[in-house]
Amino acid sequence: MTATTRTHPQAVEPAEPGSRRRGAPPGWLSLAGTGIGALAGLTLFLVPLRGVRLGHLTGLGLISVLPVASLAGLALLVASFVALLARRKAVPVLFSVILVALIFCLDGVTGLIEPLPRFATAYQVSGYVNYISSHGHVVPALAAYFSWPGFFAMISLITGAAGVHSLLPLMTWWPVVIDLLLLIPFMLFTRALRLSWRARWFAALLFCLGNWVGQDYFSPQSFNFVLYLAFLAILLTWFSGQRRSGRLRRTPGELPAKQLTTPMRAFCLILLILIFTVSTLSHQLTPFLMIAAGVGLVLVNRCSPRTLPVLFAVIVIGWVSYGAVAYWSGHFHTIFGGVGHLGGAFSSSVSDRIIGTSVHKYADKSRIGLTALMILLAVAGLVRRWFGGVTDRVLLVLLIAPVTLAGLQNYGGEISLRIYMFALPATAVLAACLFFPGTARPKAAPAPGPVPAGAHGATAEEVTGTVDRAGGRRPPILAIIAAGLIAIGLAEVFLLARYGNEAFERTPGGEYAAMNYVYAHDGKGTTVLWISRPSGVNATPQMPWQYRDIERVGFVAHDAPIDPANVTALVDKLRSLGRGAFLITTRTESTFIDQTVGFPESWEQKFRAALSKAPRLREVYSNKDAAVYQARLPASAPKAQGPDLASSPTKYTIWSPVGIGLLIAALLLLTVREFIRECVPSRRWMLEPLGIAALPVLALFIYAVAERFVTMS
Repeated sequence: MTATTRTHPQAVEPAEPGSRRRGAPPGWLSLAGTGIGALAGLTLFLVPLRGVRLGHLTGLGLISVLPVASLAGLALLVASFVALLARRKAVPVLFSVILVALIFCLDGVTGLIEPLPRFATAYQVSGYVNYISSHGHVVPALAAYFSWPGFFAMISLITGAAGVHSLLPLMTWWPVVIDLLLLIPFMLFTRALRLSWRARWFAALLFCLGNWVGQDYFSPQSFNFVLYLAFLAILLTWFSGQRRSGRLRRTPGELPAKQLTTPMRAFCLILLILIFTVSTLSHQLTPFLMIAAGVGLVLVNRCSPRTLPVLFAVIVIGWVSYGAVAYWSGHFHTIFGGVGHLGGAFSSSVSDRIIGTSVHKYADKSRIGLTALMILLAVAGLVRRWFGGVTDRVLLVLLIAPVTLAGLQNYGGEISLRIYMFALPATAVLAACLFFPGTARPKAAPAPGPVPAGAHGATAEEVTGTVDRAGGRRPPILAIIAAGLIAIGLAEVFLLARYGNEAFERTPGGEYAAMNYVYAHDGKGTTVLWISRPSGVNATPQMPWQYRDIERVGFVAHDAPIDPANVTALVDKLRSLGRGAFLITTRTESTFIDQTVGFPESWEQKFRAALSKAPRLREVYSNKDAAVYQARLPASAPKAQGPDLASSPTKYTIWSPVGIGLLIAALLLLTVREFIRECVPSRRWMLEPLGIAALPVLALFIYAVAERFVTMS
């Protein structure tokens, strides 16, 4: 017998019957009070920043110099947001305004108090953009990043069209812009889930407060995180694969897929494929997250284009095989040698990162603590929803899928950071569900007759999703108070976790001036020697670097001497690099050594004094933040050379062009198959023939790729 289906109108938390309670303030008055509180918090945070002295930074980072008033203002801003959760109806405009203010405070604070963009890698990324702008092409042999040039080419095109000559302002405010953009797909993502309005908005707050990882600097990763969230939002909103059904034992944590016209459905499918393709061309890691998430959603029956992950895998394999060959050719073992080493991947990115002085370790431990708290809240929220009769299979998949990255490689010791970041959307939503587990979302009613109660005492109304279990007639005051305390604590710890390295991640103006001197005198090519301890661990110098002339200026690391007066080995290394090579020492690099290795604070002063007295060196530039030296060499000495642009030899076999043809054929067959499945249901009889035709093509393509890897590695 076929069950008939009824739909209930969208559930709204019921208003208090009758007039407002005697003595209670009017709704607009309490709303105005909340707005004034938020404005006061923003003002209290921003105004005292004028007195911040960056020279007093300690191993705790930025929080060591932030005024107490600013910390109190941040707490007031968070409290104002949480106070809105006590209302009987959502106030989206005010929620959004406060979130924008919070992001400006949390992610834009360094833009307000520091003279230049922070983080050395952001300068390196800008150098790749500048190279494309100047030369109009990429050189994969110059940098591995150029094997994924999409982001650099996009920024070069946009800034060139806008007539922008300096990327410094964009780099300064990029974290604020990117984190604001993240909220758009995140809120669309939450609208595909069966959540109360309180859970949705509190999840947005937790998403902002939990995003301490710092990967929102000017980089391909930050842009691709936006693409990842947009990918999830589109997939779950219109291609979730869930259909309205009859009798269910548990309430799905996701809403049925929204209906679209055939042209719009085709457009959304094209958009999904386009987003994935752009991500494949611009980042090494994010496409694998999209594939892992897609496979997981297919396995739990929450992705209607079931072979979409296969299409995506072909796109990635095709690009890596033919577009990124300069990256892996000749370095196969180095790149893929860590595949499957889960323990090493986690230890290198967790326990091995807790280094340095006892004070600085507090900053490292705060990151682990904040991450552990978010995950603990998420697991507790998942359990509470389960016992409430709601099964969140989508959120569970998105929580677990990023862990698969650990099986690829340690990603320079950062794989745990990336796993947490990609799991954060699901983590934030589940953590919010711990406090507000209700659904308050309509769902198709079961067949006529008694509605079965959900497991563990859920009422019939709760199973059908017609009430907010966490809300009811009165707001859940205790839950709101607990949520507020947690959020305020997260906001304060965020500053320690995010900016705990600020003493050496900031960019003093003197260091930028010193590097400008080097670039003004680099001739046709030279090498810059910089110090670290040990030189093999910190692969990126703590100073602005590679933001121009990346094809002419190479960088070489050398161990910093434990005895600052013993500079003989360093001078010998500089002389061996040739005439015209530079040695640079910076305050932030010395601070990095002080805080992570434990050198005394006076080490830098003694080290620079020893370099200035060295008879075989001459100081060519100096200021309070940096000093630049060159070796005294005769004119007959060999000249320093720039980066080595020699690429790995390319080997071709008959399978190389055949593989490209097979790649095109596989893409066409798989794409047409998905469009027929999703947009032309009357032609579904073609799915099986297309699938059968794709199998030998895929098999031959895999063989061609394997042969190519064996030949060229």
